[in-house]
Amino acid sequence: MTATLETLKQLIADKFGIAPDDLDPNKPLTDFGLDSLGLIELLFDIGEHFDVNLPEDRPINNLAELAALVDEVLAGKTQR
Repeated sequence: MTATLETLKQLIADKFGIAPDDLDPNKPLTDFGLDSLGLIELLFDIGEHFDVNLPEDRPINNLAELAALVDEVLAGKTQR
């Protein structure tokens, strides 16, 4: 499991009170009770934590996709 995924799990656990071990990276985020407002709040928190701007036009279905997006944005940030 990637460090980004572990960090995201901890952020979700802290914000929404979900045990990190209960967060299956391949399950839809809605399965954890995250509605559209919750997802926006989470993306904002992730952006602050990693000091990145995540694209809003990219669909995110699960935690694994979210971790891949954060890694992609971070990689682009370090290449500049």
